[in-house]
Amino acid sequence: MNRTSSASALIAGLLLVVGAAQATTGGNQVMINGKSVHGETVAATPNARVVNVDAGKAINVNCGDVVTFQSAAKSFTWKFNSATHRALDVRDIAPAGFSDKKLTVYVSRNEGEGA
Repeated sequence: MNRTSSASALIAGLLLVVGAAQATTGGNQVMINGKSVHGETVAATPNARVVNVDAGKAINVNCGDVVTFQSAAKSFTWKFNSATHRALDVRDIAPAGFSDKKLTVYVSRNEGEGA
């Protein structure tokens, strides 16, 4: 096999691995370890920011922020440990049956992550 063929095979293999690492589960991208690229569900804390999903269209958060999302009588708390730092729809991380309302979450790097 020549170098061009070897390089092409290597690139194709890497693309398959990256694709597997960013597989989706119901819109929520997951890594190879099965965790979301956006963060994780955590227990509610008194200092978590509270956001009513039904009252807005978009919010800004920093990586590392903990947010409790509420809709009607339902709620869940999420810690944004984003691997991608890009916008997502709260429905992508919400538990099944939480809300059908779209709320865009813009995730920025925190001060400790640099530019």
